[in-house]
Amino acid sequence: MVSDEELMTGAAAGDADAFAEVAQRHRGWLRRFFYHLMWDREDAEDACQETLVRVWLARERYRPTARFKTFLFTVARNLWLHRVEKRTNRPPVVSLHDQLGPRGRLVLEELRGEARTPEAEFIAGYERFRIRSAIDALPEAQRIVFVLSHFEQMKYVEIAELLDLPEGTVKSRMWHAYRTLRHTLTSEEEAAR
Repeated sequence: MVSDEELMTGAAAGDADAFAEVAQRHRGWLRRFFYHLMWDREDAEDACQETLVRVWLARERYRPTARFKTFLFTVARNLWLHRVEKRTNRPPVVSLHDQLGPRGRLVLEELRGEARTPEAEFIAGYERFRIRSAIDALPEAQRIVFVLSHFEQMKYVEIAELLDLPEGTVKSRMWHAYRTLRHTLTSEEEAAR
């Protein structure tokens, strides 16, 4: 099997088929990575495509001095950071749907005849929202390590290699991420009582 680095070297020389193959190999994890950062499938697909386009456009500058996956991850991470920066610099748009809150949205869906789930599913959806919000609030370094470990099921040594960090730093960031998530989620539950 041809390595990613060999395929990318071929792509740098203009071989579009080689690039298509290496892109296909990594498209799945890249899409999942963005989804777990953005929580929106369309945005994740767009970010995945934009990352691959950026890699294609930068193909002539690629040098196989490190793993291709590390190179691809760096491009993806920079794109995500750019999107986060753009989003924080503009005022948020709050729709009526968002202003209603969970209970109001449920009532609105029932009035429209669109209620698709029983109350238990609604509560589960709210719990998913709480967890996603807590993950979104993590500092960037902890959030990336958490997403790669929890959702991509990468081992700490793989994350360390991908991020070019010592494994101990990855473990430390993961510990802090879990501690922060536990604190955030339990404080919300205690405040609700």
